[in-house]
Amino acid sequence: MKKTRKLIFLVFIAIAIVGMFLPIATFNDNSAASLTADIEKQQGKVDSAQSQLDRWIAGGKKSEADIQKQRDKVAKEQDKLDALVAQQAAASNESKSGLSYALLPGKLPAELEIDMVVVNQSKGYTWNFDLYYACIWATLGLFVAAAALVVLAGNKDVSKLYTISSFLHLIGIFTAAYSILQLSAFPIKLPYGNAMLHTLPVVMILVGSIVSFCVHVQGVHNSKRSMIYVFCSFLSLLAIVPFWIMIVNATRTSGQIQNGVSLIPGSFLQNNWNVLSSKGFDVTIGFKNSAIIAFGSTILSVYFSAMTAYGFKVYNFKGNKFLYAVVMAIIMIPGQVTGTGFFMFMYQLHMVNNRLALIIPSIAAASTVFFFRQYLEANLQLSLVEAARIDGCGEFRTFNHIVLPIMVPAMATMGIMAVIGSWNNYLTPLMLFTDPGLKTLPMMVQELRGDIYRTEYGSIYLGLTLTALPLIIVYFAFSKYIIAGVALGGVKE
Repeated sequence: MKKTRKLIFLVFIAIAIVGMFLPIATFNDNSAASLTADIEKQQGKVDSAQSQLDRWIAGGKKSEADIQKQRDKVAKEQDKLDALVAQQAAASNESKSGLSYALLPGKLPAELEIDMVVVNQSKGYTWNFDLYYACIWATLGLFVAAAALVVLAGNKDVSKLYTISSFLHLIGIFTAAYSILQLSAFPIKLPYGNAMLHTLPVVMILVGSIVSFCVHVQGVHNSKRSMIYVFCSFLSLLAIVPFWIMIVNATRTSGQIQNGVSLIPGSFLQNNWNVLSSKGFDVTIGFKNSAIIAFGSTILSVYFSAMTAYGFKVYNFKGNKFLYAVVMAIIMIPGQVTGTGFFMFMYQLHMVNNRLALIIPSIAAASTVFFFRQYLEANLQLSLVEAARIDGCGEFRTFNHIVLPIMVPAMATMGIMAVIGSWNNYLTPLMLFTDPGLKTLPMMVQELRGDIYRTEYGSIYLGLTLTALPLIIVYFAFSKYIIAGVALGGVKE
């Protein structure tokens, strides 16, 4: 790292460390606010007593002595209310600056107490401050260690110390942000209010640490590469965690699922499977129907869409642009708009309760045609087709033996999309199929929520897992073709 960049790094990380010693929050004295609840309660007593007095006077059934006694009660309650209001006004006029707090070096003021009512209502609050203080000191230690390692690395362009420093610095940024957010979330009991954060120290800590981190990463190649790996790993984790939680929930009970998220599998898989079977969830029938429809429609959609795109690309016939514009217009029409007409058409053809009603219409896939046409524009050389024609190759043989191998990456990509779309399709099979033997997996999973008295979430997640498992297998089987397509599109001749 160059000396100038290193100096900038040290200056900004020093700013972040200094910000930890400045007052970062104030806990204002809310003595006046603490009397609000008592005033509202007393006001209710006054209104109740006055209402009873008005009823007695209007009714005329009470003696004058009773009415006078009630008037005295109203006056007594009103005096108590006036005393509370005066006490609140006096507390508001007192000039109290509140309790100031800095992250370091001390702990929260001893006068502060946690509002246990709020803690009991929400499990998100932490009222034991030991972990919080440890996190603050860990943040300081991480920042100091990151700065020290950069200094020890000297003027080297490549050093493991830079990489270690970048990791420690990144962890320090997260712990600093956690400390600040957690401070503002502590429910403080009256008469003091919750923390009011000061802008300057917060900006010094967060901006100083982030800017110094960026200066470091941009100036050192191996640190930058390591952070790219961290970022990509984080994105991968975000993509994997939902699937993992779904699989884990398939092994837990409904009560455990409702209590919170867990990443550790449970021991109720067999119980959930028994519940699933008892509700008529026949996995064999669901897999068979979904597989026939999904893979059948995908094969037809991919092959004939590729042929259509090939025709638009290779044959310059009259009306080519107009027909392609029609295909583009069809993409703009939502499937829900044509749902009723599609059902009536299939009904008139006597294709209700027939899998072919979902397989054959998939030949007309406008979005797939558009994708293949764009792919051929970038990757198909017309000279290949012309050379095949000169050699005496027929049009279908040219398409099947020359063009299709070129389109394999694009076909794999759209094949995955088509399988996912057809496998997860729920509305169209629901309209066309009334025969229980033709139910697809999404239809079966939806029926698991039919119990109005109790919903077995564990069995539902097990059904979802069984539904998603084939899609995951298909994706990993064809993902290499997607990568190959990206690589092929990035090479220019």
